Amino acid sequence: MKGYLIVLGALIVTMSLVGGALYLSGSYEQYQRRLQAVGTPAGSSMTVVDLAKWEFAKLVGGGILFGGLVLGSLLIGLGWIGKTLEEIRDAIAADVPDVAPPRDRVM
Repeated sequence: MKGYLIVLGALIVTMSLVGGALYLSGSYEQYQRRLQAVGTPAGSSMTVVDLAKWEFAKLVGGGILFGGLVLGSLLIGLGWIGKTLEEIRDAIAADVPDVAPPRDRVM
């Protein structure tokens, strides 16, 4: 289970980085194309909606990047904690001899 958590965390981090970067890149390119098509400077009233779309895209893309990094790092950390706890359990079990617990006798 611990190995799956680590792999899943790494996969989520990778996918969020790639997906967030592609989303931001595509949105910025669309915003720049719209600015060139209109032919007005970036602060004009004709491009306010386009600017709002770009700002929203930055929020969404940043959320994808940040959320994926947090979730993936959390899963990787849980996998490492599980691995460490398993190693501790095995080390303790190796030090303690197998002794049957005493049975209560009913007289």
